[in-house]
Amino acid sequence: MSPPLPPVLQPISIGSYIASPPEKRILTNDDLQVFHNSPAYSLITSFIIHLNASVCPLDSSTNKLNEPEDFITSSESYAVSPEVDGITRLVNHLSDLVNLAPPDSGPRRFGNVAFRKWLQLVVEHDADIEQYIPAKALPGKSEALHYLKNSFGSGERLDYGTGHELSFAAFLCCIWILGGFEHGRDEKALVLRTFNAYFKLVRKLVTTYNLEPAGSHGVWGLDDHSFLPYIFGSAQLTTFRPTSDTQAAEANAKAEEANLPKPADVVKLDIVNRERNRNLYFDAIGFIYDVKTGPFWEHSPILYDISGVQKGWGKINEGMLKMYDKEVLGKFPVVQHFRFGSIFKWPSTSQNLESSATKKTEMSGGSAPPIATTRAPWASSSSPATPQPAVTRAPWITDASSRSTPLSSPQPAITRAPWAAPQPPAFPTSAGMSSAHPPPILQLDGLDTKAPWADPGPGTPKKGEDREAEGANVRTEAQLGPRRTSSPDSARAQAMGGASCEDERRGSIGTGGVRVAETGDLSGRRPSRTR
Repeated sequence: MSPPLPPVLQPISIGSYIASPPEKRILTNDDLQVFHNSPAYSLITSFIIHLNASVCPLDSSTNKLNEPEDFITSSESYAVSPEVDGITRLVNHLSDLVNLAPPDSGPRRFGNVAFRKWLQLVVEHDADIEQYIPAKALPGKSEALHYLKNSFGSGERLDYGTGHELSFAAFLCCIWILGGFEHGRDEKALVLRTFNAYFKLVRKLVTTYNLEPAGSHGVWGLDDHSFLPYIFGSAQLTTFRPTSDTQAAEANAKAEEANLPKPADVVKLDIVNRERNRNLYFDAIGFIYDVKTGPFWEHSPILYDISGVQKGWGKINEGMLKMYDKEVLGKFPVVQHFRFGSIFKWPSTSQNLESSATKKTEMSGGSAPPIATTRAPWASSSSPATPQPAVTRAPWITDASSRSTPLSSPQPAITRAPWAAPQPPAFPTSAGMSSAHPPPILQLDGLDTKAPWADPGPGTPKKGEDREAEGANVRTEAQLGPRRTSSPDSARAQAMGGASCEDERRGSIGTGGVRVAETGDLSGRRPSRTR
């Protein structure tokens, strides 16, 4: 059963549709606030959330669990309409064009310029693209194709990121609003077939043309290029939304019986390879293993922290949606290139002015008072034409009658800050060492030249040989990563969990992964390991 359709996703009447070329509207951070209150923001977020619910085995409206096997990527239990099949074949057709634009030979650091040739081939195949678009959506073809052509990366910067991924979601949303897809029939196939084909295409483009990440957070971002696979993939595995730790333990046991992967399995390469063709989340994880080397916790610390969430895939899915809103739709560098037209509407100028005026009034608590002018103490004392506020004077300034002006004194006194007076040295310097100021005793023989932390203490890490002699599995720790006790909330986790927190490598209630999954916030992220 498909989730109910939000009113904002109701298809429009083609007779009332008037095409307009999409234009760039987000120019400043103030425009970003307008975007968050616009019909376009409501439309694109509703579309993503609706698709997310359609691939979740747990029915959010009835809390009924459907068969998880029907929601794997390779499942054939759902119907694929001709409209969805046409868009999927369009993506595959664009993938075939890569063979006509092979990468230029020779080492290149910042992307291969042959990518521009591939983008030109996409533009030249406009006539071929028309045959893949549903007939009902053809009146808005020009507007929809604008988002499609911006879905594969920038030919100018030779990069690809979540902003381009957002454009592809907007392309599908345009066809939906124009009536090209049908509610209750096409949602699951759009994610598991069309989006899956798109994700494979962009990975092919990234590896073939060495595209740079666009708007990436670096190692502290979720992924260099993509975000939606983690949203839809975690939804595919959501079989419960626990409200207590007891429920979480019971549901985890049921998920294990159904042979569903656990969040912690992202560090197990054999399970990742097994699940790649069954789940979009693990397919994205597998691509990371394809292009990166080294321990997973080192090159993907955010995904590693998220793998420690104990409340299951439902909690991770909720956190992914929150994070997408903050880290993609809430970031100016990502959404500044998004365009607005007849389908993704930008508020009118009058609405913008009214909204801005309302916000300013709310912030000021009413009408804004006139700004008082602060007068310099040496300004002319002549009466101004209009009344002026009293001069604001620093508390340490004496009365004007008790001091002379700079021009009346032949030798102006030197102004010195209170802390500028010479202070005796806290410790004797080399020049001041004498019988009156002898050096510290230890300094004479050089014993105090060692840093206080140089002596090995009880908490100093031991060498691998010593640790292995004591029974520690150093190799396993190198592969799976350190205990999650260095996350931003580890102190709170230890205080609440006591000694038992040391025995759990994952899942401490205070780990950064739990915080990210619950809030979607990366702003306060700190490294989860020390060098």
